[in-house]
Amino acid sequence: MKIFPSTIGLGVTMTIGYGTLYYSFSVLAPEIAREFGWGESFVFAIFSIGLLAGAVSAPIIGRTIDRFGARSVMSAGSLFAAATLALISVMQNAWQFTILALMAEFVAIAVQYEAGFAALAQRYGRGARAEITLVTLIAGFASTVFWPLLQWLLTLMTWREVYLVLAAMNLLIALPIHLTMPKGRQTPPAMPADATAPPAVRSGRPVPGDRRPMILLGISLASGGFVLSAIGASLLILLDDIGFATATATIAASCIGPSQVAARLFEYARRGHFSPPMTAIIAASAMVLGMALLGMTLLALVPAFLFAFAVMYGVGQGLTSIVRGMLPLHYFGPEGYGRRTGTLSGFRMVLAASAPFTIIFLNERVGTATAIGCLVAASLLSMISMLALVRFMREPRPD
Repeated sequence: MKIFPSTIGLGVTMTIGYGTLYYSFSVLAPEIAREFGWGESFVFAIFSIGLLAGAVSAPIIGRTIDRFGARSVMSAGSLFAAATLALISVMQNAWQFTILALMAEFVAIAVQYEAGFAALAQRYGRGARAEITLVTLIAGFASTVFWPLLQWLLTLMTWREVYLVLAAMNLLIALPIHLTMPKGRQTPPAMPADATAPPAVRSGRPVPGDRRPMILLGISLASGGFVLSAIGASLLILLDDIGFATATATIAASCIGPSQVAARLFEYARRGHFSPPMTAIIAASAMVLGMALLGMTLLALVPAFLFAFAVMYGVGQGLTSIVRGMLPLHYFGPEGYGRRTGTLSGFRMVLAASAPFTIIFLNERVGTATAIGCLVAASLLSMISMLALVRFMREPRPD
């Protein structure tokens, strides 16, 4: 298929959006805490609260995208992100830091996946699957690029100057790309979701006023988001408490990234062979299998179980980002896509923000087995909800 430069550009801006507003925090927060004499727990608590601010902004930004278009919202988001990051570079006290951190996470949704997916939905309609996959494939390297880049920049300048560099990336790279994005849909609204999808899937559609499909999709994405957030924040802590050596745990965790990329490459190359619902089921199943393998390490401290967990979890994580963008488009179409995905994101981000605290609390107070059991249960809930959604949508809908 033909790949448009705007899709590549959107992948670049998503990389900048995640790198400057999300992944930068884990590298720069300790530097900020050290300068002001704050505890790192305080700094990361502010970040968690900021994620909740993102949950509040997601539905608002989604509706704004539907009304004014993704190009306008993303351009404004880049400008606002640049201003906020620049202000962080000159902040002088805890109150200023708190306000600016909340502002940064509030606007982040406008320059990350949900806004980018909305831009693709507005341009390509139901045919945006390949573009969504390509964007996630490019932006999947955000941590790979930004973590070492930020560490290197800190050897050359202060954290305040690094924040100015991050602001400049949004202003000088992301903003021009967003401003040159095509406006509006370029493909017919009636374009099928996937020419190779089974007829039962293509014909499945929600009945107007029936909220069950959105509820099932929301439960699946939110519980899956809980697992992703918890593992991202606490995996090494859990593995240490299970009894794995630090080197073994680190090497295993490093397998997650390549597995994520490999899954996205496979989805991109073989997208004509799997319908979007099938990809969603594969993603949810991989997550359940990964969590089950992690649980098995409690019974036997076998590195093979750990590495198998990392691979399956990476596959689930890689495909879940794609599912977030393409499944609402497949079932509900491009009309109202921003509002719909914004609502789903708000629900998901609330659970994601609570996940690290919940799992660490359970791990410390009740035990590692309970913490991992909670992750297994959340992944099962995600899979069961997804299976229920797919089955419900395959049933004949009254005309």
